[in-house]
Amino acid sequence: MAMDATLQIRMDKEIKSQVEALYRGMGTSFAEAVRIFAQQSLREGGMPFRPTLKTWDELSQQDIDKKLAASMDEAASGQVYTQAQLDEIMTERFHHG
Repeated sequence: MAMDATLQIRMDKEIKSQVEALYRGMGTSFAEAVRIFAQQSLREGGMPFRPTLKTWDELSQQDIDKKLAASMDEAASGQVYTQAQLDEIMTERFHHG
């Protein structure tokens, strides 16, 4: 998939610095995370997560356990994709050529 468009956003510099460090620590980049978010949004037909006002620290242990169990279920059922697999899925699904 060609990367031939640019997206510019404005955000708080401290948040940007923290999120860049987060994704660097995960072996990727903030820009790549945004691309994954966009592709997953298309796949889901909306936001790929449920927006919430609670921070992780504000969740109850029951809420955390529920989120972790859902993530484990998704991984166990094969709902985990590499970037190359997502690119292929998106190309097949949205290519109008």
